[in-house]
Amino acid sequence: MLSFKPIEADNILALSKYFEYQQFRTCDYSIAGIFMWRKFFYSEYDIYENMLLFKVTYLNGAVAFTFPVGPGSVDGALTQLENYAREKDIPLCFCTVPLNALGVLEKRYGGRITHTENRDWFDYLYLCSDMQTFAGRRFSGQRNHINKFKKLYPDYRYVPIENGNIDKVIEFFGSYAEEHVKDNPIAKEESFRAKEILPYFERFGLRGGFIEVEGEIVSFSVGEIVGDTLFVHIEKALKEYEGSYQVMVKEFAVHEADERVTYINREEDIGDLGLRTSKLSYHPVHILEKYFVTVEESAWK
Repeated sequence: MLSFKPIEADNILALSKYFEYQQFRTCDYSIAGIFMWRKFFYSEYDIYENMLLFKVTYLNGAVAFTFPVGPGSVDGALTQLENYAREKDIPLCFCTVPLNALGVLEKRYGGRITHTENRDWFDYLYLCSDMQTFAGRRFSGQRNHINKFKKLYPDYRYVPIENGNIDKVIEFFGSYAEEHVKDNPIAKEESFRAKEILPYFERFGLRGGFIEVEGEIVSFSVGEIVGDTLFVHIEKALKEYEGSYQVMVKEFAVHEADERVTYINREEDIGDLGLRTSKLSYHPVHILEKYFVTVEESAWK
């Protein structure tokens, strides 16, 4: 039977090679995305015949699995999850199921599934070229903010994050979080886990940089590349520096995307209306749906 193990800094790098086999482009298959939320959504993993499997246990005790990824057999992995659920006498449920994976589950179980969606956890996917240039009338607002920033701070510079300056970023984020983190459990968890992951920046192969004005950080962003997608896991800026967010978005795309990258995933809005409005204003090419799926017992027991 499967034997799930907790996700920790010492084992998560061994899982990253499996992410390259997924075509979903969702943040649920990325090192930092999984590591940052591994405690909030208690996540464990196992590997079965070259397939990576995750088990998630929610605060109410409910258990769900993510859709298996890897070079092995999806059907074989799903059979193992069925066996596990049967042995543990728990419902067979799947969480954060991308739209194209939903079709696989519907086919396997003959449509004997129910699925729900939570718009708050959909990912926003953008063309990298759009974020690098902000070309065209639809991005005139972003260009105006950037031009204002450049006029006010003509000597600003983008500095790549590395071991030599990561402590400066951690210090900035510490003071930022004290004043700007919203008073809700998800925002607090995101802030806490963002601070936790920064010391692993180089070890996890993350990418990022900060905008510096007169020697002081005014914004920074951290992400990673999986396949053809650059993920933005952390993005913080001081709003009193008008245009700092827009400049950060553009500079991050220009400096951190390489020849592999076609898309940029700016992740979820977690139901924050202001964040949703902002993410939509950058004109995503796709909003990546994710579903919670429950398989009827008659289809697998």
